[in-house]
Amino acid sequence: MLQLTALSRVVSEWVRKIWREVAAFGVVGAVAFVVETASFNLLILGASSADGGIMGTSPVLASVVATLLAMTVSWFGNRYWTYRDRRGAVDRREVAWFVAINLAGMAVTAVPVFASRELLGTGSPLSDNAARLFGWSAATVLRFVAYRTLVFTPAGKDPAHVPATVSRWTTALDGAWRRGTLWPWCLGAVAALCALAVNTVFHPGYLSEDSADQLQQALGERPVTDWHPPVMALLWRILIHATGAISAMAALQSAVLWASLWVLARLVWKRTGSRGLSLVMLAVGLAPHVLTFTGVVWKDVHMAYALLATVAVALTARELPPGRTASRWALLVLGVLFLAYAVLVRKNGLPAVIPVFVLLVLAVWPSPGRRRWLAASGILVAITALCSVGVSQATDPVATRQYAQIPLDDLTHVLTPAQIGPAAEEAGASADFRARLVTATAVCARRQVPADVYFNCYPRDRSLGATELGRNAGVLTRMWTRQIPEHWQGYVAYRARVFSKLLFQGNLPFFDGTSTKLAALRSAPVNRTLEFTVRNYVTGFVHDVPMLFQGWFWFAVSLVFALRRRWAGPYARELRLLGVSSALYILAYFPTAPQSNFRYVYWPALAGTIGLAAVLIGHLARRRAAVDGAAGPADARARAGTAPPATALPAEAEDAGPHEDATVAG
Repeated sequence: MLQLTALSRVVSEWVRKIWREVAAFGVVGAVAFVVETASFNLLILGASSADGGIMGTSPVLASVVATLLAMTVSWFGNRYWTYRDRRGAVDRREVAWFVAINLAGMAVTAVPVFASRELLGTGSPLSDNAARLFGWSAATVLRFVAYRTLVFTPAGKDPAHVPATVSRWTTALDGAWRRGTLWPWCLGAVAALCALAVNTVFHPGYLSEDSADQLQQALGERPVTDWHPPVMALLWRILIHATGAISAMAALQSAVLWASLWVLARLVWKRTGSRGLSLVMLAVGLAPHVLTFTGVVWKDVHMAYALLATVAVALTARELPPGRTASRWALLVLGVLFLAYAVLVRKNGLPAVIPVFVLLVLAVWPSPGRRRWLAASGILVAITALCSVGVSQATDPVATRQYAQIPLDDLTHVLTPAQIGPAAEEAGASADFRARLVTATAVCARRQVPADVYFNCYPRDRSLGATELGRNAGVLTRMWTRQIPEHWQGYVAYRARVFSKLLFQGNLPFFDGTSTKLAALRSAPVNRTLEFTVRNYVTGFVHDVPMLFQGWFWFAVSLVFALRRRWAGPYARELRLLGVSSALYILAYFPTAPQSNFRYVYWPALAGTIGLAAVLIGHLARRRAAVDGAAGPADARARAGTAPPATALPAEAEDAGPHEDATVAG
C-alpha cells in the first residue's frame, strides 16, 4: 500500500509538471507559428500589398528566413521559459540536437503530404491540408518528447523528477550518441531528408525529349522501340502501375543515389569515427555538378547511379568479417544486378562496367581464385542475358538499329557530296536514299553542323518514324567499311574534332525539363520557383567553377586516379578502378560521340567526386590519427566525445582488403 501511495505521488507530480510543460510548449509553438507566418508575408508582401516586400521575388528565400526566425523564437521560448528549471550553459550538443530535431520535424511534416500525393494519388486542397495536419501533429509530438529528453536536459541533472523510465531513455540515448551507435541513423535521416527535398524540387521529374518518349512508351501511348533502352520503359511502366504516379521514376533514382551515399558515409564513419568526414561523403549529392541531373530522368543518370550502388555494395562486402560466405555471394549477386541494369540502360556503358565489376569481385574476395573469377563472370553474363531476354519478351521492342547514326555521321563528314553518291550506289543504296545522303552531306557542310546528322541535316521521312534509319543500316555499314579505311585521315580528324568538343566545350550543364508538354505532366507541372532556385545554384558554379562541368577535367581526374598507385586511406585500389572506369567510358566516346553534352560525362563526374571526397577524407583522417597519437588515447577520446571505431589504416595496409581464413580464401 505504501509503495502504491508513493508511486501515485510520483505520477501525480510528473503529470502536473508535464501539463505545465505542455501548456508552455503550446504557447511557445503558437508564438513561433505567428512569427513565421507574419514574417513570411511581410517579406513577400511588405507593409502594404501594393508596395511588395523586400523578398517579393524570392519566396523560397523568404520562407527560409521566416523558418529560421520561428526556430529562434522556439529556442529562446522553450529554453528560458518552458524548461527554465533545466537551463544550464549553452553547449554545442544542445544547439545541434535542437537544429536536428527541427529538421526532422520538417521532414515528418512533409512526408504525409508527399505520400498523399505520390503514393495515394490525391491532390485536392482538403487532402493536402489533412495530410499536413497529420504530419504537423506527429512533428509536434516528436519535438515535445525530444526537447524534454534530449535538448533541454543537462547531463547528470533531472530537475523535472520524471519517472525512472524516461530518465533511463534519456541516459540511453545520450550514451548511444556519445558512443556513436546513433550516428549512422542520423546520417540515414539526413539522407532521407535530402532525397525528399530533391524529389520536391524536381517533382514530377524533369524530362528530356528522350525520356518523354520513354514515358509515352511506359504509358502505352507509343510502341516500345530499342532506340532508347526498353528496360527503362519497362521499369517505368511497373512503377506507374504500382504507384499510379509518373514521378515514381524520378523518386526511385533519387532514392538509389542517396541510399548509396548513406552506405558510403556510414563506412567512412566506421573507418574514421568522424562525424564531419562522414557528412563530407554525404554532401557529394549536393554538389552542383551532381545535383543538376539528380531529378532528370535520363539513361545516363540511371547508369551512373547503378554503378554507384555497385560501389556501395562492394565496399560493404569489403567490411565483412572473415567467413560469411553466404553474405558475400548475396552481395555479389546484388552488385551484379545493378551492373546488368547499367549495361542494359546504356549500350556503351560496358567499358565503365568492367572495372567496377573487378572492383566488386576484389571487394567480395580480396584474393579470388580462378574458379571464383569464372563463377562471378558467369553470373554477370547470365544475369545480363536473362534480363535482356526478359525485357525483350515483356516489351517486344521495335528494332530501329540506332547504331546506324554513327556511320551516317562519319560518312557525311568525311566524304564530300560528290563522293557520297557513288559510294552509296556501290553499297547497294536505293536512289531515294542516295539522294537523301547527298542532301544531308551538303546541308551539314553548309551549316557546319558537327554531328547528329540524322536530326540536324538528314531529310527524314517522318511517316516511317524511328525505323527509317534502321532500314538502311546495312547500306551504311557497308559504306563505312569500304570508305573509311580509304579516308582514315579525314575520319581521325573528324572524330578528334568531335571528341575535343565533348571534352572542352561541354554544354547543357542544367536541364530544366521545359521542352516537353505531355498531357500526363499537366496535372503535375514543374514548380518554377524551385526550378529557378536550383538553376541559379548550378549556373552560378558553371560561371565561377566551369571545370566542374567540363569533360577534360574529369578525364584528367580519372587518369590521375588510374595511374597513381598509392593514396591516403584504405581505398587506393578502389580509386584506381574508379579512375579506369571513368577514363574508359570517356575514351569510348571517341568513335561514337554524337554531340557535346555534360550528361555524357556524368558518371566520370560522379565517380571523380566520390574519389576526391575519399582522398580528402583519407588525408584528414591520417592527420587526425597522427594528432590523436601524439596527444594520447585519453585526450583523443575526450576531444572526439566518443571512442571512435578503427581510424585510418597505416600506409603499409591501405591497399589490402579484409583478411579471410583459409577456408574462405581457398
